[in-house]
Amino acid sequence: MRLLALLHGLGQTPQSWQDQVTAMPAGFKAVAPWLRGLRPGRAQEFSVEGAADDVLALLNQHGVEQMSLVGVSLGAMVALDAAIRSPETVSHLVLAAGQVNPPKSVMRMQRLVFSMVPAKRLASMGVEKRRFLQALDQAATIDYRSRLGQVTARTLVVVGADDKANLTAARDLAAGIPGARLEVIPGVGHQPNVEDPAAFNALVWPFLADEA
Repeated sequence: MRLLALLHGLGQTPQSWQDQVTAMPAGFKAVAPWLRGLRPGRAQEFSVEGAADDVLALLNQHGVEQMSLVGVSLGAMVALDAAIRSPETVSHLVLAAGQVNPPKSVMRMQRLVFSMVPAKRLASMGVEKRRFLQALDQAATIDYRSRLGQVTARTLVVVGADDKANLTAARDLAAGIPGARLEVIPGVGHQPNVEDPAAFNALVWPFLADEA
């Protein structure tokens, strides 16, 4: 049984992976944890490194030496951080709608937009506004450009064709990670696992199942 961690994006919850879990082929044991600092009601602050530490701790919790990681958006940044810092423990890596070094202008605009979203609206999505904005600020500081070559996992980079803010980052990830493959899903935006789960699953599951 192969351990698989599904890492949700900002504005998502672990339940966002429902369409992937229900389509999961035999041979996998999937876990979809809350990213540290984003679970409502928990007194924790978010950091990419802290969330990645929690992901790597799953190895000991499940008694395995390697696992596969699938992350979308913020979850992709966490997955990438784990794969860089502990390359020997990550066999397969799927980075969907991820970033390498988010453009500061884009992040400022996103923060401005979300700062005006009513807290109740975010709460209806299972997200606390303060934690959301804090995670957005923390994500804006990452820069993995010089470290992509440290990834040894087999890597699939996925991006929606309509996710204009992340198309360049997807190309940078695929170019910088040794042997990485890039797939662009037509008609999809920033949440490919939710917006077109069939297309997403058709890419991800064969990739994860291939141990060659």
